[in-house]
Amino acid sequence: MSVTTAATRGQAQPRVAVLPGPAPAEITAALRSAGAVRTPPEQAEALVWMGEDPARLAEALRAHPSPRWVQLASAGVDGYLPMTRDGRTWTRACDVYGRPVAEHALLLVMACLRDAMASTRAASWRPGPAVALAGLPVVIVGGGSVGTALVRLLAVCRARVTVVRRGAGAVPGASVVTGDRLDDVLPRARVVVLAAPLTDATRGLIDARRLRAMREDACLVNVGRGPLVVTADLVRALAEGWIASAGLDVTDPEPLPDDHPLWRLPNCLITAHSAGDVAGTTGPFGELVADNTLRWADGRPLRGLIRPDLGY
Repeated sequence: MSVTTAATRGQAQPRVAVLPGPAPAEITAALRSAGAVRTPPEQAEALVWMGEDPARLAEALRAHPSPRWVQLASAGVDGYLPMTRDGRTWTRACDVYGRPVAEHALLLVMACLRDAMASTRAASWRPGPAVALAGLPVVIVGGGSVGTALVRLLAVCRARVTVVRRGAGAVPGASVVTGDRLDDVLPRARVVVLAAPLTDATRGLIDARRLRAMREDACLVNVGRGPLVVTADLVRALAEGWIASAGLDVTDPEPLPDDHPLWRLPNCLITAHSAGDVAGTTGPFGELVADNTLRWADGRPLRGLIRPDLGY
């Protein structure tokens, strides 16, 4: 099967740099398949940023201002948002981390429901409760790739899922409500999963008022961004029994200091931001890079276009 690239269509081949180097083999192969030419950053019209430090990217763009399009390897863009108003085209890693992060969220949900923390910390035989997801009301805050992938996983478990999202578009397998209905659905949920981006509207979304509104047997799982939750309020909620448990892949602050009280709470499970990373998803990310490179060469809309006005 022949692959149509910019070169085979007689178009100029996109000049793309990858930083920081060396580029993973999957990304190099993706650019080659799209007909792009790997170039040093000072000659590039596009930049694939594989790093995790926004300050280093800002420094690289100051030193090499020629790229007109920047492809991030990150799905969350809150740290990069100030830069995305610089007149360049910016894209994020959309539809890359959804499945692995959703799987991790399900792991945290089951660990919380079955009180796995108590069993592992007891250092003695202590069977946990055999809680099944079938029929349990689950609220997922965020209807992006993670939220929709988690809905598909929960469908197998026959949970009753409600997705809270900015728009009211349908999500197969779940009921959908808009963000202004969060306070209506939160008190009924046995499980609440946060998978929303961090924006001005979502920062501190889960605070003392909302934690008090949740069920005493509820578990809160956060695989979105740490500042979606007011940490001091969560510590109090777990210590005083406002909710039953929490599973956190992200925290505020992050990294979480060794002496932070969250580490000492027996009903809190922390996995140190390990739900998904670039190293484990270079294949799907490479497919996105190839597709967006072809779109860039053709002048077509790019996938994962960042909207600074929305915050993601």
